[in-house]
Amino acid sequence: MSRFERIAMWGRTSIGLWGVTTMLAAPAATSQTLQRVIHGMVFDSRDQPIPLVNVSVPRGASAVSDDSGRFRLEISHRDRVVFDFRRLGYTPSRFALEPGGDTTISVLLLPTAQQLSGVDVKETAPKPINLAGFEERMLARKRAAGAGYFLTAKDIEAMSAARTTQVVENIPTISVRRTNLDKYAIYGRAVGTGGDCLATIWLDGIQVAGASQPVVDRRTRRIVAGAEVTELDPYVNPSELAGVEIYPRGIMAPPQFLPPGDPNAARCAVVAFWTKHGR
Repeated sequence: MSRFERIAMWGRTSIGLWGVTTMLAAPAATSQTLQRVIHGMVFDSRDQPIPLVNVSVPRGASAVSDDSGRFRLEISHRDRVVFDFRRLGYTPSRFALEPGGDTTISVLLLPTAQQLSGVDVKETAPKPINLAGFEERMLARKRAAGAGYFLTAKDIEAMSAARTTQVVENIPTISVRRTNLDKYAIYGRAVGTGGDCLATIWLDGIQVAGASQPVVDRRTRRIVAGAEVTELDPYVNPSELAGVEIYPRGIMAPPQFLPPGDPNAARCAVVAFWTKHGR
């Protein structure tokens, strides 16, 4: 083979290799054009960005939104793509894109109503200490181990009483009478004489009226000699009462309801009122 022939053959080989190189490089350049970049932002109904949203393409790419609610995905430009958006506390959402180029999208997620497990509340606040003794004596009365009459808050509510003294006016041997205009007093029946006597009144463990005041009957008008009757109605309403215990005779009442130095207390009625807020 002559020198001229060898040079000609090398030229044809070089052209062939260049053509192969060009053909191999072309698909690589084409593959870059097959990708599209999706920029997106996820926000809520108040236009606030939602971070940590899981953005995924079925059997494809995925991303998580950042603190500003933004995410970025690279997908094929030839296919229709469906995105799924999920985050705890929000309703899942789905978004579809037709084939095309780079795109920016915005997605709205709505919050879901979270149902909490039920909680049983048995008691909202502790009972007043004084009511413990009232309930013990009431239970003893039901077992026939005590005396007196007992009214609970439910009993009092059913009466629809307008004033506190009205709560006890239907108790046997107890009477409530007007003493002056809108003033009322609670009376019992005195032992021995059978006449009226002022009852000893207690309110949350504090004595507010005593039986030591004598009562004079003048033409069926009961009056108190030498002193004014201590009023109860201005200081407590029926709705405030948690319980009432009534003893027709002081000798039937617990010792703590008989004030020392008042001999009439044992011979007349004793009434103890307990309020819901008493301590």
